[in-house]
Amino acid sequence: MRRSLIAAAAAAIALSTILATAPGVDAAQAPKPPHKAVAASVPPAAPVWTVDKAESRLTFRASANGQAFDGVFKTWDAQIAFEPKNLKASHAMVTVVMASVITGDPTRDQMLPTGDWFDVGKFGKSVFETSAITQTGPDHFLAAGTLSLHGVKRPITLPFTLTFIKDAAKMEGATTVNRMDFGVGHGQAGGPETVAPQVTVSVKLTAHKAH
Repeated sequence: MRRSLIAAAAAAIALSTILATAPGVDAAQAPKPPHKAVAASVPPAAPVWTVDKAESRLTFRASANGQAFDGVFKTWDAQIAFEPKNLKASHAMVTVVMASVITGDPTRDQMLPTGDWFDVGKFGKSVFETSAITQTGPDHFLAAGTLSLHGVKRPITLPFTLTFIKDAAKMEGATTVNRMDFGVGHGQAGGPETVAPQVTVSVKLTAHKAH
């Protein structure tokens, strides 16, 4: 038995010596067992969200003769696909019916749909469509996109916050636009000395994930 063990050990040493000294054999080049392929992480798809109209508002604040006034658009909708873990696939498009504007001042509400202002006969809708959405902090995001208003397209950004409660999302955001960049406001009543060019647009939105 002992002789057998000694003979086996000697044979193993001899085989190792032969392999180590054999021409063309490099331990670094010896075949290695294949590694298991690591599956690539696939980001989740961006689900569709439906706006809860009863819980959502699209408003604006402007200033006339040095006094601020507020307005609201009563008719609008948003098509939203959003996933915070896959912002590249996320997208939103907001469509506003311009004739639905209300400020609570009868004279102003009669003027805004006319050709001197929104000219709803020619430009009935305004559209904001995102081109990119990025995260700027916990629950804070920035939507970059194009606003089409009064026949003019301009790039704008909309910073917003977003919180989730199960399958519901609450979003709040605001941005400032220069109405004169879009040709909104003509005549004496539409000049910058009467109505300030800067208008702040705000949105408070509740949406539910579609199933």
